[in-house]
Amino acid sequence: MRADTPGHSAKFGSYTIMHMETNKILDLQLVQSNEVGGSYHMEKEGLKRCLDKLESNGLAVDYIVTDRHPQIQKYLRDCNITQFYDVWHFEKGLSKKLDKLSKMKDCEVLKKWLHSIKNHVYWSAISSESGPEKVAKWNSLQNHIQNVHVHENHLFPKCEHPDKVSRDPKKWFQPGSIALHKVEKLLYNKRVLKDIEKLSHNFQTSSLEAFHSLILRFAPKNVIFPFIGMLCSNAL
Repeated sequence: MRADTPGHSAKFGSYTIMHMETNKILDLQLVQSNEVGGSYHMEKEGLKRCLDKLESNGLAVDYIVTDRHPQIQKYLRDCNITQFYDVWHFEKGLSKKLDKLSKMKDCEVLKKWLHSIKNHVYWSAISSESGPEKVAKWNSLQNHIQNVHVHENHLFPKCEHPDKVSRDPKKWFQPGSIALHKVEKLLYNKRVLKDIEKLSHNFQTSSLEAFHSLILRFAPKNVIFPFIGMLCSNAL
């Protein structure tokens, strides 16, 4: 969903459904916060209206790629629609936490791995065909950062990179270290593993984000529009 202002006090929210194979906009719904009891509820209402519009036109949704908004998760689950998460949104949030952790005492070794972990998020998602395979590949990182490249999971039993001696032996996490404990706590909690399993291995929302950026040319967030003005700006 695109909000008309930054932060959590938006008046309008525009929800867009895009067909990812063709990059065609199927529907766009504009929701006012006072219709739904606050800006937090606009995203769910926008999605509901879009799906109702598709259904009324005889279109069935097989699966949908979104961010991880809690209300969206529950609504799609109740509708029996398969939901995948956009990898970029997930990685962005996780990388912020990792960057913060890398600046803490005893965790400096993490700085050498920030880029690799970011890449591993994308690779675990797009190189897999099932949720369990994504989790297996993600879990392999736990061994890999300790210089262990054989894993006790038949879905991903061994790292795919060639065997070689590292030029920087100090980059490896030491078993039992404080740094390893904190990284494992962040990367392998139940919430993260559940999200990894649902990362989209096919389509992402980058094309939709590009569309939202285009709307900024007609409806900048520092300009106040009435409802009809915002609706027309989105429709352009």
